[in-house]
Formats: sequence, C-alpha cells, structure tokens
Amino acid sequence: MTPGLGPVPVDPLNAEAPSVALSPPLTPNDGFFVRSHFPTPKIRASTWRLTIGGEVKRPRRWSLAELRELPHTQVAATLECAGNSRRRLPRVAEGELRWGDHAVGSAVWGGVPLSDLLEDARPLDGAREVVFSGADKGGTAAPARGFARSLCVDRAEGEPPVLVATEMNGSPLPPDHGWPARLVVPGWYGMAWVKWLTAVRVRTAPFRGYYQTSRYVYRSSREGRTALEPVTRLRVKSLIVLPTEGERLARDRSTLISGKAWSGAGPVRLVEVDAGSGWEPARLALGRGPHDWASWTYRWTPRRAGRWAVRVRATDAEGETQPEEPTDNDFQYGTNSIHRVEVVVA
Repeated sequence: MTPGLGPVPVDPLNAEAPSVALSPPLTPNDGFFVRSHFPTPKIRASTWRLTIGGEVKRPRRWSLAELRELPHTQVAATLECAGNSRRRLPRVAEGELRWGDHAVGSAVWGGVPLSDLLEDARPLDGAREVVFSGADKGGTAAPARGFARSLCVDRAEGEPPVLVATEMNGSPLPPDHGWPARLVVPGWYGMAWVKWLTAVRVRTAPFRGYYQTSRYVYRSSREGRTALEPVTRLRVKSLIVLPTEGERLARDRSTLISGKAWSGAGPVRLVEVDAGSGWEPARLALGRGPHDWASWTYRWTPRRAGRWAVRVRATDAEGETQPEEPTDNDFQYGTNSIHRVEVVVA
C-alpha cells in the first residue's frame, strides 16, 4: 500500500492516505499520510543522538541504543494535519497544501515518556517552555532553517503523556514518519509531533520560531485588528470513509455507511448520520484509548433513485459538535465542518 500522492508528490513528500487505509481501526504504516516541510533527512542509527539541554541542571545526550533501554510505554493516538480538509473552503490560501480529507490516521505509538527524560535532566526553576528540533533542514530560500516547535512545560510533563516515540504500530518508525525518533503529543494537531527529533531544549523565555508564531496559528482580522491564537488541540471531527464520493449504490438494498470520528477533548460520545431523513445516531465503536479515533457504522436503505447527499457529524465528551460550515482563518487550519459525500442510487 502506498499513500495517495496528493498535493505534492516530491521531496519533501506530502501525501494523503488512500481510502482503503482509513477503514481499519489502525492505519497501516505504509498507508499513513505524510506531511513534511523539508526533505526527509538521511540519518545513521550509529551516530544519531538526542540532546536534552537548555535551562536544566543535568544536560544529557542519548544514543538510540540507550533510549531503547529505557522504560517504554504505548499510546493509541490519532494524528491529523492542521491543514486537513482545506479543500472544503471556497479558496485555498496561497502557499498552503490543497489537502482533501485524508491527511489523518491513527496508530499505536511506542516510546519513552518525555516526562521521564525531563525529570532526569531536572529543569531549572522558572522553566516555561520546551523546544523540540528536528534533523530536517531547508535551503537558503526556506522560511526557516529547520523545523522546531515548543510546548509549555505543563503540557510537556503532563497528561496525556507526551512520548519520544521510536515505534509505530509495533515497528520502527518509517523514515518519512520521523525515524529514528519523533514526538507524539496525543490530542494535538500534527505540527506539535516533531519528526526526526534531535534536540530538546528547556527555556525560561517564550520560543518565537517561524513554525511557532508565523505559521500554525489561527490568524484572522477582526475590526481592523489581527487576532492570533495558537493551533493546539484537535477539533472534534468525523469522516465518511465508505461510500466514496460519486459511488453508485443499489436502490432498496441495505448499504453500510462507515467512517471515523475523533477529538482532542477525549472520546467521541455521539456520531449522527443524515441520509436525507434527518440526523440519526450511528453505531459507535470506541478506539484503544481516549485519543484514538472511534469507528462508526450506519445502515441505510435508499428507496428511490437519484443523487443523494450523505452527511456525518460528531459530538465529543465536552459537548462540542461539528459546525455546519467551515470556519475560515488566514492559513485555514482546523477545518472540522460536517463531512458530506454525494452518491448515486440506481
């Protein structure tokens, strides 16, 4: 299986998942979507090191072998690009990827809790943020020399645990997914899941990197003023996987409509489907933990021929429900409007 080479089939690779990869409870590694800002770096396991420094009492440097010897844990978590579903909007912001709806997937990630590594390094009093840098680099024309993001200390050390992951679905991370180690931040959009991780630095001052303050922010104009809000937690969302857009269905025959639903606020508690008769609850099968997507199914028997619109919406544990229409912002992040597919009944 190969991810659908969607927006930009070059290096850096950006590819949506094929529909077949989104049906199982877990997304296969070879069908998982890929989002990269720079070419995949070539890293040798024997020379790779993870440094933990900055405002700490005990700077450390870990080899891959040493990291693998530490106590590991696993978490099932859904990863979604912040720009997923951008094509639902009337226009696509200049310079942004024209994602459809398949820049999302769910996997079981294995690795060392970041809190264990930070506890070993002993951050100084007054530590505010932890900055994570990857090995991927850009050229002179790139907006930044490399990819780096930060988390506040409370999130870096808190719940659900952030992982320095070395495994994806029981196998070593594939090269395009951050081998040999990446960050996993359950419940947050993918920009926080820094790939090809090489450095963790504790800071007492805010981090102002390009991908922290110039991108991956909700930026909009209000009454002549520019409003900025950081992109963080996944918004509640659902996706119809089957049937696909334009698929032909048989009249008076039961059809299984199925898909996925997720939220950064924890488990999805309700999924509803509208196939022309109003919203009705779907059957929900929760995932492997609060930050793993849920699978849902709904049986529908169309009684007349023609074109039908099938819609789905989800409500999460905090009572948030998907909006009817997408909420626009300058970079079009966090699109989570109701998903709709049109089918043909004959």
